[in-house]
Amino acid sequence: MAEKKPSAGKVTMLHGLVITSSVDAGRIEEIALPELDNNFVLVSTRDIPGTNRVRVLDSAVPLLTSSTISYHRQPVLALFGYDSESVQLKAREINISYQLPGSDQGGMPVIESTPYTYHYGNLETATSEKGLETLERTYRFSGSDYQSNTLTRINVEMEGDILHIYTPTQWPSHVRETVSDTTGIPKRKIVIHRLPFYAPHDEMLLAPSSLSSIAAIACIKGECPVELLCKIESSRPELTIKRKSWYLVDGRVHAESIEVQVNQGCEPMFSDEMSNQLIAGLVPLYPLTALAISITFHTSNTAPAHFFGDLGYNDALCSTETHYSALAKITGYNPLTWRLKFAADSPSHSQAIRSDKYAKLKELVSSVSERSDFQRKSAAYEMQKQMRVKLSTFFNYSRGIALACGAGISGFSSECRSLPQQPVQITLNPNNKVEVNTSFYRNGSSAEIWRQIICEELGVAKSDISFLEEQKEMLDSGPSVLAANSGRMPMQVEKACNQIKEKRFVQPLPICESVFSSRQASAKGSLFFSNSYVAVALELEVDSVTLQPLVRSVWASVSLARIFDEQVLKSKIRHTIVTTLREAGALLSHRSSFDIDIMIKGEGEQISSSITSALKGVVSAAFISALEQALLSPVAKMPVDGATLLAAMRGKP
Repeated sequence: MAEKKPSAGKVTMLHGLVITSSVDAGRIEEIALPELDNNFVLVSTRDIPGTNRVRVLDSAVPLLTSSTISYHRQPVLALFGYDSESVQLKAREINISYQLPGSDQGGMPVIESTPYTYHYGNLETATSEKGLETLERTYRFSGSDYQSNTLTRINVEMEGDILHIYTPTQWPSHVRETVSDTTGIPKRKIVIHRLPFYAPHDEMLLAPSSLSSIAAIACIKGECPVELLCKIESSRPELTIKRKSWYLVDGRVHAESIEVQVNQGCEPMFSDEMSNQLIAGLVPLYPLTALAISITFHTSNTAPAHFFGDLGYNDALCSTETHYSALAKITGYNPLTWRLKFAADSPSHSQAIRSDKYAKLKELVSSVSERSDFQRKSAAYEMQKQMRVKLSTFFNYSRGIALACGAGISGFSSECRSLPQQPVQITLNPNNKVEVNTSFYRNGSSAEIWRQIICEELGVAKSDISFLEEQKEMLDSGPSVLAANSGRMPMQVEKACNQIKEKRFVQPLPICESVFSSRQASAKGSLFFSNSYVAVALELEVDSVTLQPLVRSVWASVSLARIFDEQVLKSKIRHTIVTTLREAGALLSHRSSFDIDIMIKGEGEQISSSITSALKGVVSAAFISALEQALLSPVAKMPVDGATLLAAMRGKP
């Protein structure tokens, strides 16, 4: 690790506070500042040496604003002082007055993108056939803000002409580029020291770049080290998915039309890739004669919303599986028998995801059905519809059970062109010493997988494998999102080792090989490649007194290629199930019978595609479908709350 210059002491360190807007739309009329002596450093737009823009691929947002307000809590100023208490007290004296938009003006103008479209077959011809029934439903996924419960610490200091930045980040190279753009310091003179973090909602993707830039400007202006403590936030895009399916009386789905509205906040980001991720989740596993998808992105007076644990695949998959569970029931099937009958390899799905044989998927669905006793319970809970007294406080029998399934995907789609090459470099040195160069973190279970692959492929000891430390020549391996650590990276590491083996004992050491991101090289004409499946059954009850959904049990079956550590994998699956249910508005039952039953099946030696997003999607779908069975009515939106449940019970989705 690059040597850190010892700080002169706490007295000479500036502590910062970012001051944000209190309104979500309007213009700043005046900023009234208190008298500030030499113990304070103020950072405003006029103090930015470089550009006041944080660039993200083809998009950009202001680092600080001095005029137009685009969303609530948008950064306006930053105040730094030699003790944090004085900074907080002085910040309260800063008064920002706004000119609010009139009632006829609303907020900022809404910008709608040209719709992204996906077609298979001829929808008009397919839907003109006689004898078709229709099912129309709307699925809403509310946009939500997430704030970390822990304080994030960012430190910046100058050592000669080198700027050292200590920050947690999912994208180190973006931090360096942003700081360079905003401060005017060349990238070669900026060293990023990556700190550990936990970011289940990708909150460390872009926020550290802006905060590090603000801290760096204060460090330059105040000529002393800077510390910035804050709670990082991230926002989830709001989705509205309208599905219309045409089906035959025998239950076979014939065609489908899907319209999607995506609210990405004040500035659309990663929209091209998000449309591909959405399409992958929207295209059903079940054969169609025709399919038409239209996705429109629009802006609003909210914070930018894009990555939130994934990029829309899980919500899209949730809508698909919930929709087809509903279709199965109205055609006289239960969801299990309908899936076993109609799930099959189809060109419509292969264009989106090229996946393994569907026989594996049917095995998983049958497995969770048998372990959960799905057939019997589903029939019993359907009998609730015949009860004359429903949801009685004396008869707590408002229960439901559902299942869902899907294919696991990881990484960016084969159509993604905007990101850099995202390389990883492996060097075999004399004495079987191996050095790995990547901007990804080298600790955790994912790094253990990389080490294990290198050990097996090159025949070296784990103790002889080292990772390049935080230096200026570190490669940009791209953003650590979409399960890149466990999906894309192992494939790149394996390929680099194979290239080294071809030259080993032929060329002199050291042998250095760089492998760029394959961008779904195995997809072969599809958006994604998948060699993993997941199926989930979930049973719940609605407490008739508190009206809260209580999950009684969950059964999960997973099919993967290679399994590196089954216990670690089971722990991650369990954690994903629990967090997904809590975020969906569910509570876990306190009964002793509550259980999460996980079965994992490994086949082959290939690197598996990640199941994380698929698991979130099918767990959410099973939860919603089971809740609808318990309430005897469609559920209006995710996540569910008291108002949603009451509306469903009153038949007003």
